[in-house]
Amino acid sequence: MAISLGEFLAQLDRAKKLLNNVSGAQVHADSTRTILRNLAQDYFNQVRPSHIDDAAQDERIKSIDVDMQTLVELCHVRGSVKKYKALLARIRKELIVLDSRAIAVPLQSRISMESNSVDVKIIETLKAIVPSAALSYEQALSDLQQSNRLSWRGPATDLRESLRETLDKLAPDSDVTSSTGFKLEPNTTGPTMKQKVRFILKNRGAAKNAAAPIEDATATIDELLGSFVRSIYTRSNISTHTPTNRSEVLRVRDLVRVAMSELLEIS
Repeated sequence: MAISLGEFLAQLDRAKKLLNNVSGAQVHADSTRTILRNLAQDYFNQVRPSHIDDAAQDERIKSIDVDMQTLVELCHVRGSVKKYKALLARIRKELIVLDSRAIAVPLQSRISMESNSVDVKIIETLKAIVPSAALSYEQALSDLQQSNRLSWRGPATDLRESLRETLDKLAPDSDVTSSTGFKLEPNTTGPTMKQKVRFILKNRGAAKNAAAPIEDATATIDELLGSFVRSIYTRSNISTHTPTNRSEVLRVRDLVRVAMSELLEIS
């Protein structure tokens, strides 16, 4: 099953964080090397065939292909952490450039009538501060134009990742946890999305009654996505419920749009 470019970029970011926790100069753990090898497998099997097909960018595509092959080779010889990081950084940069240059029509015409001018402003703003979040948001809107998808997990995940990355950029964990009066929510190890929203709006000087709706929206997004993912595993016939799934993700889109508009100060 194909995955979006936004999802794959998120995988790359998680792999980079994993490498940051490696204490030695080389990657010896089989589990870590398996994750890195699976990145290359996902690229060739699920990303490359569906999202990367542009003759004008043939040389760039070949360069990414070679880097992915090198990634597999490193996994077999227990490559150095430094080499892995440099390779992942280059791959990520090339994929973002490739995706942005593949946009052959104006952004406005790529977004369906279900979306609106606010989405265009959100994407353009995100491109300037969190490019990967912009890709995830736009990919979700594009996927939601399709009415006959067998699964809606992709756009749902892209919407959540777009919001999560935006909040992480505007409200880093360290800043939120060191703020006056911060307390961890029960059963959490770090700030929740709702707490990050509160931190951003408080620093902006927003009144509590103005901040409450956005905090509630982000909490609802988490709840909706949690129940949505759980429902996928409990339904016996996913295709029967496809229209319902789309309606659920459209509701998530609307909530993310509201939250993004406030966080990015888009009227």
